[in-house]
Amino acid sequence: MLHILDYPWHQVHLYRLTALPATFTIATIRDPFWNLHQRPIPENVTDVVEGHQIDPAHYDLALLHLDQWADRNPTRAWPYRFMKQRTQGIPQIIIMHGTPDTPQNRQAVLRLIGDLPVVCNSRQAAREWDGGERREDRYGLPQFRTVIHGYANEFYNYPLEERRVEAFTVCSGGSMSSWYHGLPVVQRMIRDVGLVWYGRAHKWYGRVYDGNRPWLPNYDAYRDMLASSLIYFSPTRRAPMPGSRTEAALSGCCVVSVPGNDWEDYVDDWETGVMVNNYTEARDALRYLLANPEETYRIGQRGREMARDAFGVDRFVGDWLKVLAEIGVVA
Repeated sequence: MLHILDYPWHQVHLYRLTALPATFTIATIRDPFWNLHQRPIPENVTDVVEGHQIDPAHYDLALLHLDQWADRNPTRAWPYRFMKQRTQGIPQIIIMHGTPDTPQNRQAVLRLIGDLPVVCNSRQAAREWDGGERREDRYGLPQFRTVIHGYANEFYNYPLEERRVEAFTVCSGGSMSSWYHGLPVVQRMIRDVGLVWYGRAHKWYGRVYDGNRPWLPNYDAYRDMLASSLIYFSPTRRAPMPGSRTEAALSGCCVVSVPGNDWEDYVDDWETGVMVNNYTEARDALRYLLANPEETYRIGQRGREMARDAFGVDRFVGDWLKVLAEIGVVA
């Protein structure tokens, strides 16, 4: 069986990757090595190793992680630099968790990437990182690929009478990501429609943006929260296929989202979700949906079926196996 070396970066993303037919060793170069509040440890996570004890010969593949902030935030870049150096001699794949901010930012991150193959979480992200240059990796293949996330049937789906007639969002990140997640829009929606924000306090240009609901203590509580809510609001145009939005759709929430990073390729507007292009459209849509919970619930249920079809685990695993075959890790 394939043996993959990974390390903590994006806990939920790592959890999804364990659907691959492989065993995983987690390097403890960040703390904690596994956040049990976000997801349980799968059975195929078979070992934990300290960074200085890594022997690359024990693994078939090393997964490395980057985002658009790694060029200016050393704490985000050093795990990548360490693992890249430590696992030389075996196949390495970068998973890119963001989209470029500026042309200068893109060039700086490309220097970190070098000639390694990269998997992005949306087709738009892959296009933006490539920049139309038709970049190739060390295998002579297109450098930026896309694997869109996939899920097993693990989310709860409650009937309308068990759902709160409210709209919510989940945002996280520090000051650099406040615009990325649309926190100023979230703050306005809190005032205008009573939006519920599950999140921590962030400081942005001297102002503090603070969620009005605390983070949930464990995975079961998170799934219960999704299934007992009616509407999920996603204001980010830059995040490549954020998992919380898909998880809300899989839970039967009516997802109200701005377009971008491929979501518009899946949603039939006002049938399987609601697409909004500006603040006024978003505010008016949320007000209408809150006033019409039966219609909103029906949109959420149709969106759930769309999400189950589009974001299934079998397709996700198949896409990853194609990538691994391209670089010779699997036959």
